[in-house]
Amino acid sequence: MANHLRVNELFDVAGRWVAITGAASGIGHMLARGCTINGANTILIDVNLDSLSSVKAELESLSSSSETVVIHGDLSSEDGIKEVVEKVKSTQTSLDALIHCAAVRYMNEVTYVPGDALDKLEAATLSAPYEGWEHTFRLNVLAPYFLTAGLISLLGAAAAKGEGRGCVILFSSPASVHNHQFVPCYQTSKAAVDHLVRIMAAEFADYYIRVNAMSPGIVPSGMTTSNAESNLHLAAEAPAGRAGSEEDMVGSALWLMSKAGAFMDGKVIRIDGGRLLILKGVTSNSD
Repeated sequence: MANHLRVNELFDVAGRWVAITGAASGIGHMLARGCTINGANTILIDVNLDSLSSVKAELESLSSSSETVVIHGDLSSEDGIKEVVEKVKSTQTSLDALIHCAAVRYMNEVTYVPGDALDKLEAATLSAPYEGWEHTFRLNVLAPYFLTAGLISLLGAAAAKGEGRGCVILFSSPASVHNHQFVPCYQTSKAAVDHLVRIMAAEFADYYIRVNAMSPGIVPSGMTTSNAESNLHLAAEAPAGRAGSEEDMVGSALWLMSKAGAFMDGKVIRIDGGRLLILKGVTSNSD
């Protein structure tokens, strides 16, 4: 028999404990739903307490067999990260997966268009907010690093059990490798995530605490709302002809955190509907 090759064996996460940051909205919320419906227990971490309570109630309605723990915390400060680490350790002795969805994106207030005057270029470049750079790197880069570091003992205990446990998933973006837009604080933070995946995976290799990243294209979330700054309307331009869905995000995450993905380590998985295939650098109006 080849029962070990069945989907329900390869992708099984039932009973596993999964901590998800940014779990109260966007992709974090999608993954919390996906984990719960497939029998995993979730630790929801978010700065928005009201939304956390609402998501917890939703997950409990989806599955009566899965446990849900809520941790209210701000991961954009060192003290906030330490508090979350202690709260997780107070409830768990091992952690099967840690998923870093919490992130922020600051847009430049001024946009330079090729052909504009030099003073417009100066204004556009300077409009990337200094505080925005700091906040972006604290949440998008430092939080995944220090939260993972603080939970190494729990991840290592899970990794020793094998079958894909002890998995860390960061979140990158196609913006980490293209210059189609000028959103420098966000783009460089995600480029940092790409390399962080590689160096953390190498550092943790002795215990096979796997570190990978998902790099989604345009997916409905707090960063792609219907306001004027949203890029959701660009989703139709990708070869897939649509935005990423809950199924796209959950399917990829289940693969990485389960036995099916247990041989994946140190990789950034571009789940973008082919968006990177059509993006180019910004050119002048005459080209």
